[in-house]
Amino acid sequence: MKMIKKKSKNNRHTFLSQVVLQAVKPDLESSIRNKMEGQREMYQLDLNIVGLQFSHHPLFNQEQVLCARLLQLYECFQDRQQQNLPQLLYEKLKALTDATKLANENPEIRQLTKKSLQDYYWQISDTKQLYDLERGKDFSLLHSILRTWKQIKFLRQQQGFTSTPVKLQFQRIKMNKCDEQNQEELLGMSETKKETEGKVLENGEKQESFSYLASELEETDIERIKPITLMPQLSFTAELTNLSKCSLHEQKRRAKIQKLKYFIKILYNDKQVSCSSVSPLQFDFKVMFQQIFNIQLICWPETICLEEYESQIEKDISISDVNSITTQRINSANFLKKMRRLIMKRIVKVSKFNLSDVVADYEEIVSASQLTDAVCKLVEQHRKLKPQRKERKKVAAQTICDGDIKILVRILRAYNIPTRNIAVNRVLDLPTYLKSSISCLRHKETIKSVESDEILNEDTVQPFVEVSFQHTVYKTSTASGSHPCWNEEIKVDFISPGHDYSFSSLSKLKDNIYINIFDEMIIEKHEDPYFKSCSSHSHIRKNWLGSIVFPFSALLQQSEISGTFQVNIPPVLLGYTWSKTYVSPKEDNNGQNLKECIFLNIFATIEPQISYVTCNPELDKFSDLTDVLERAQIFKKTCKAMFPNRRITTTVFNSEGIQILVTRYIKALNPPQQFLDMFLHDSSATLDLIARFVSLIPIVPDILDENDGFDIWMTSERCISLAIGNKEEHAILLCNFFLYFGKKALVLLGTSMLEGQVAYVLTQETNEYLLWNPLTGQCHKQFDPFCPLQSVDCLFDDGNVWFNIQQNNTPMAVHFDYLKESFWKQLLPKNFQGTKPHTIQPEEIIYCETSKSMIEDLKNRIERTLKRKMMEWRPKQPTRWNRQCTYILRKILPTLELGTGSFVSSEEESEFERLLQLYWVTGFPIQMPYTDVESIIDAVYQTGIHSSEFPQTEFALAVYIHPYPNNILSVWVYLASLARYQ
Repeated sequence: MKMIKKKSKNNRHTFLSQVVLQAVKPDLESSIRNKMEGQREMYQLDLNIVGLQFSHHPLFNQEQVLCARLLQLYECFQDRQQQNLPQLLYEKLKALTDATKLANENPEIRQLTKKSLQDYYWQISDTKQLYDLERGKDFSLLHSILRTWKQIKFLRQQQGFTSTPVKLQFQRIKMNKCDEQNQEELLGMSETKKETEGKVLENGEKQESFSYLASELEETDIERIKPITLMPQLSFTAELTNLSKCSLHEQKRRAKIQKLKYFIKILYNDKQVSCSSVSPLQFDFKVMFQQIFNIQLICWPETICLEEYESQIEKDISISDVNSITTQRINSANFLKKMRRLIMKRIVKVSKFNLSDVVADYEEIVSASQLTDAVCKLVEQHRKLKPQRKERKKVAAQTICDGDIKILVRILRAYNIPTRNIAVNRVLDLPTYLKSSISCLRHKETIKSVESDEILNEDTVQPFVEVSFQHTVYKTSTASGSHPCWNEEIKVDFISPGHDYSFSSLSKLKDNIYINIFDEMIIEKHEDPYFKSCSSHSHIRKNWLGSIVFPFSALLQQSEISGTFQVNIPPVLLGYTWSKTYVSPKEDNNGQNLKECIFLNIFATIEPQISYVTCNPELDKFSDLTDVLERAQIFKKTCKAMFPNRRITTTVFNSEGIQILVTRYIKALNPPQQFLDMFLHDSSATLDLIARFVSLIPIVPDILDENDGFDIWMTSERCISLAIGNKEEHAILLCNFFLYFGKKALVLLGTSMLEGQVAYVLTQETNEYLLWNPLTGQCHKQFDPFCPLQSVDCLFDDGNVWFNIQQNNTPMAVHFDYLKESFWKQLLPKNFQGTKPHTIQPEEIIYCETSKSMIEDLKNRIERTLKRKMMEWRPKQPTRWNRQCTYILRKILPTLELGTGSFVSSEEESEFERLLQLYWVTGFPIQMPYTDVESIIDAVYQTGIHSSEFPQTEFALAVYIHPYPNNILSVWVYLASLARYQ
């Protein structure tokens, strides 16, 4: 780079510019020196990574934002001082004035250099303008620096603490006598105008132009020529305020900073070759590495990239909601994380990987026959007429990079999708639940004929499927009819947070895979005033019909999910009725009435399949009753040798980190008294209510429930008090409640196709066995073909543990007579003489009442948040709310929790009838346990009710929360979309 002088011929502006000389590209051929065949010379690239400095970060407070701005301004000022453009222009201006002065004082020289003198005056004018411009930039920077520093000082005084070490001082620079003399000489140029004005040249022309140019120098006083004498000095010597003297918000912010750690990945030609150590983030938002990496090179690298990542360390959830119920949820989650983290530090063991776990295509050959088979594979026929299905080879997680993993979801077909309850010139039919509760209502009114400018699609239903994962949505084509067939495969892209594809990291993901069924409705508008240039315009509206949801962890554990599953549908679907052409998805329905159920046939898998290593805890000093636990370890190893893929749990760790038998968690416990008083003469209704109560307890997220093969269980009392629990804790609580009623109940461990590893409750009735899902509250008979339970592996109660040794472990094929040793292998024999362990459960659970005021506050908070989100999701269309429909929905919601009584009163019947004569109403209620507001927002977003493009669409939204003891809540959200008839 060099400095040159450039002059414009047209404007005669002379200024300084920079010319960047293009770098000479080295000869890449010379960088690779081929010697003999197969040999190349090695080169070493030394890469020194010193540290990382954040110019912005989400944890910046207001003071750090101002300091970052001050630092940026100061660096810009320093760069300008190094370039020193005002000084260069100052010297040029001085040289030009000296030459002009000399020419004016010597008439002979002036006559010889008349053109040059004229050019000098032009250059003096241009240079003075550039000089003023550059000095103005310097002064503007100084003013910005000073203003930002004053803001920082005011902020520090206002907040009462200092969180940055930045300190700014100004130093006055004295000028030497030579510079002062030069400035006075420049002032003397103003006399040039007086000497030259009025003089006549030889050709008789007056120097008018010269006089005009010289007059400009008269304004150049000493203040304008005077250079900057105040220089800012930035240092990092300010003392930070002690943490105890800072505000609570600042203390939490600094605590979050201490939890953050970062590391650098080194990518050579887009492949990772090395990684720095993990270093903590400092309070000045610097990360120091101080590492030198030696990279051996053979070929010249195309790209060398450094990528910063934040390490996946656990962080406590911040309490940002003042509602006490939300605060309890947050505190419970934080308590569980800390408890499990402390226990895992005591019991965790380090797993070692074999060569087959690291090398993707490794296959050990130990005999000559294996070598012969390997050679024969090279010459065998590639495509066979009758190909055989082979088990996919698992890939080690250490060999996987971004883009290598895909989630494949094949949507095959659906059964019994409801049809639209609307048609042109047809009698209006109300939803089923309204028809049954409004017996006196006469449906004699017909729908008003749709005008010619609106044409509804004549198909009764046009279903399509959306697959959603990590906020990315994939869609199938649109089919037609109640029993559509798609047979389409969707490839879902997947990137692990932190780009860590180890099994332990993937198992901590709590993302769900959503498969939603919609009905696509196309409304064509003719001669629309908004689209006058077009003859017609189509509006698309999709109506949610149901969904299947399963966690990513379930797919990770099982590698594939395949089958026909019952779709989760709301109890009411406004605007739709069940199809009269019922098709059974399976031949054997076990006498069930499935005419009002939707079924979907899907296949999902991870490509490639990921291998993982499991580790089992060993007995140590933290165990009690060592003789029984030793027997349990031997029993577990024996069972695993017989059926390696079946679950067997004999011991777990309690909240104190002590290893105990699972039988100590089983004991009859009392449910809330209000449940006992509600259905005094209906025991089956009481059991259903208790199962529903257990299902409303929030489930521990997968990121908390992952313990690398070690199970940590809480007592039922702790699960109730914290209002949170894992799958096994839910099953134990439900089993203990059933034992209170004298039921014969056991905890069942197995696997579910959609949930992965699960825990159910098995109850024995007079002629059959019932399987209770504690997470949904649903009860399935043993021979229910649509029971989500896939395998029955293990049973335990308060006295023993039984392992299923039957060849077929599907629920319909299993013999549940666990006393027969030919079917079940038991841990403790009948004549066991050892000490029987006592239970760790309390004698009684004490319940507390949920605050009604907090319920009302939370309900209003959720409703306001959902309305605001609905408007945010519709940025291009107005969101109108129908108050009449909202009023009716609020009256309906409280009756849906228990499903008793009439749904609406006579007054609401007439209002709803008038509403249906003006609008086509579609909608549904959704119900879920209360975990946090974000989960409710996500559930509403998945329904897609906000995506209607029809301009006249109106919405209705109502929220109801049914309280149970100990802040356990059932949240109902009723959503409706209304389209006015034209």
